[in-house]
Amino acid sequence: MTPPPAVFHSLLRPAVLQILRAAGYHGAKPSVLDSMTDLAARYLYHLCELTARYTEHNSSENMTPTVVDIRMALQHAGALLPERPEVEQVFWDEEDVRGMDEFQSWAASGVNKEIKRIALDGDDEATDYLMALKKKHSKNDDDSKYVGTLLGKPIEQGDIPVEGGPYFTIYDWETQLKQSSERPPTPPDAESSQTQRDGGSQGGDSRPPSSGLSSLGDRSIADEMDLS
Repeated sequence: MTPPPAVFHSLLRPAVLQILRAAGYHGAKPSVLDSMTDLAARYLYHLCELTARYTEHNSSENMTPTVVDIRMALQHAGALLPERPEVEQVFWDEEDVRGMDEFQSWAASGVNKEIKRIALDGDDEATDYLMALKKKHSKNDDDSKYVGTLLGKPIEQGDIPVEGGPYFTIYDWETQLKQSSERPPTPPDAESSQTQRDGGSQGGDSRPPSSGLSSLGDRSIADEMDLS
C-alpha cells in the first residue's frame, strides 16, 4: 500500500483521536498517533478491497455493495470473531453467528455511543464530526465557503466529454468495450465468400496485373540472348 496523501491522513487523524479519547486515553506522542492512524487507514483500505472483490463476485449487473458483501469482507478480515471453522459449521449443519452477535452488541453498546458523543461534540443534529466542526466554526448554517473543496459540495460543471470518443463517463466507455469484446467473430465462410465477391468484381482474377518488364513471352529462359 502506498502512503496516503497528507489530506486523507489529516482527516482520519481526528477520528483516531476521538476513539482513543473514548477508550480513556488523554494523551499520546505524535509518532504514536501517526502510527495508529496509518494502521487504521490500512485496515479500512483492506476492508474496502475485500468488499469490492466480493461485490464483483456476487453481483453480475452492477458494482453496488450490499450488506452481504460487507459482512463477508468483515469475516475475511477477522472482525467477526469468535467463529468456528467452516468445515465444522457444515458438519454440524449450523451457522456460527457468535461473532456477528458480538459485533451488533458492540455497535449498540455504550462504548460506541461514547465515541459518537465525543465525535459530534454534543451536537445531535450532525451526522459526523466534520459537519459538527463546520457548524461550530460557522456563524450561520451557510457552508457556501466550502463549495468546491473537499469539505463541501462539488461545483456543478456538467459533463466533460472524453477526448477521443463520445463517452461522457468511464462507465459508458467500459460498457462499450465489453460489448465490442462480446461481439461474435466473423465466420470463415463469410470471409471466403466476401473475398470471392471482391475478386469477381475485378474480372474473376484477384491477382494484380503484371507490369510486363519481367515477361519473357513465348521464349524460354534457356534461349540465347542476342547481345550484338
